[in-house]
Amino acid sequence: MRIYPVLIDSRPTYLGAGSAPRSLLLTPAGTSSLFQHLYGGLAPAARNPVTVVTTFEPDEAYEAALRRESDAVDGVCSVSQFARRLQGFKPSDWLLLRDARRVAPEPLDLDEIIAAIPDDPRWVRHIVALATPPAGTNERVLLDPEGRVSRIQRYYDNVTWSFASGVSCSLLPVSSALIVRNLPFASLPELRAALAGRAVPSRDLFLKAAVFDLAGESGLLGLNERLALAAAGRAPVGKNVSLASTARLQGPVVVQDDVVVEEGATVIGPAVLGRGSRVGRQATVVQCLVASGQTVAAEATVHHRLVVDDPEPIDVAVTPALSFSPPAGGWGALTEEGEKGSQPLYPVLKAPFDILLALLALILVSPLFIVLAILVRLDSKGPILFGDRREGRGGKGFRCWKFRTMIVGADAKQLLLQRQNQVDGPQFKMERDPRVTRIGRWLRPLSLDELPQLLNVLFGQMSFVGPRPSPFRENQMCVPWREARLSVRPGITGLWQVCRHDRSFGDFHQWIYYDLLYVRHMSFLVDVKIFLATIITLGGKTSVPLDWILDRKRYNDRRRTRRSPDEGGWRSTPPSADQATSAPPAPESESGEAKEAAILQTAGPQA
Repeated sequence: MRIYPVLIDSRPTYLGAGSAPRSLLLTPAGTSSLFQHLYGGLAPAARNPVTVVTTFEPDEAYEAALRRESDAVDGVCSVSQFARRLQGFKPSDWLLLRDARRVAPEPLDLDEIIAAIPDDPRWVRHIVALATPPAGTNERVLLDPEGRVSRIQRYYDNVTWSFASGVSCSLLPVSSALIVRNLPFASLPELRAALAGRAVPSRDLFLKAAVFDLAGESGLLGLNERLALAAAGRAPVGKNVSLASTARLQGPVVVQDDVVVEEGATVIGPAVLGRGSRVGRQATVVQCLVASGQTVAAEATVHHRLVVDDPEPIDVAVTPALSFSPPAGGWGALTEEGEKGSQPLYPVLKAPFDILLALLALILVSPLFIVLAILVRLDSKGPILFGDRREGRGGKGFRCWKFRTMIVGADAKQLLLQRQNQVDGPQFKMERDPRVTRIGRWLRPLSLDELPQLLNVLFGQMSFVGPRPSPFRENQMCVPWREARLSVRPGITGLWQVCRHDRSFGDFHQWIYYDLLYVRHMSFLVDVKIFLATIITLGGKTSVPLDWILDRKRYNDRRRTRRSPDEGGWRSTPPSADQATSAPPAPESESGEAKEAAILQTAGPQA
């Protein structure tokens, strides 16, 4: 068995129509070319010369340019010619097909996949990239049979959105390619569908890394942006480079071989200057990819695009936005101007401190733990512990453990009791819930059923103090809420538990409001106050004023006041004039402060 790598090349229109040979494989990719980036990831697994298959008719200049990239190029042919080339392979051989239009910044780890071939040689393997919606969510308008809007449904990429964005790589037995005629090698997604339609068994292996679609200019820019950031600490300057003394390179800028940057020129990264390119005097290049051999004219300004001769007209919509991960401390580390904010080291030190404290607490309460476990077991049939699926930091799911206080099958019976729900929002609560066991009616008011959550703290899934741990169905109400609440670990107790009021009304907005306040102002002192307040209120049986925990200037009062008889019910107290004007307006830029302000200002249910 031998594995032969095959790279599929194409020429998107945005690459221009210049006289020089140009294609995706010959385009710069970080410190090298896309050919070297892709083949470098395949060579350790394949260990054989590479065949380049093109979606266009290759000429001698193109083939010569490829062979200058590497002497490992065994042959170059178009898709129509590849069927004849297949006759030179043995049925026991395998083809490792890689599409230049679907690229991840990191090399693919194929060793485990290839090692499994001898045990089961019948299966085709496809490396599939999962679609990642913007902000991790995708919304769809659902219509009724008459075509009217019935509701708007939100899907989350790691929970309810399960679609592929393309195929990056396919491992195909030559025997299948020889038997099945007219396979569409120009497109791996079409090849995947065609093989499945011809009864060829296949398996999809999901690629967790970010994948860029190079069929559009924004994908090529996004890939080079990521590669430039990754190369920032590795002296990304090539050979025979001429940098004028007055030229300025700011941020991560990759400079390949034979580049010339003239006097007074400014290059702002992330940016990549391809091999043999030139930036003219007094020119400004902002977050661009300058193709190999291209020149930025003197005193010209280019930004957020690929620099080629005779380019395709650009649409503003394809300009990629830089995407960075949230700060290590989550949104709680962000501050408004003039605000002291969280202690930088506290989010780092909080986790190990919680684990040590949980271990000590488990040792101290172990006798009570054993007694309660016996009582739960004797009271009713079923397991001692109940583990409900909750979302932790970053949306990672975990089992939140409690002593079982309901009968087995209580989740299914909740649907029958939904009309008797006494709280708003996605929660469910009844004063005399028939599903609660006898021991449960004693454990729940004392909050003793939550003692097993010390195990979650010990495992690093929860904290002693934090937002209330919630299941996916509750967190999906609003994207900003979800992102903020899941930026820190959930807690056994929290600001909402000790400060909530009007409990009989089950104010969902109040719960979200207090959780977001905690995320915003998390600090050691705030956690100590909440912990002491939990003891004072006997686990949250009564409430403490919010200004015991936070300075009143840092929040708006959301306590309820009774409505007039005509209005009925209750309403939230509007903020005073001083409070309403104390919050600074969100800046126009997408800074962390602006995002945080948007989170707090949009604390209301959305579709």
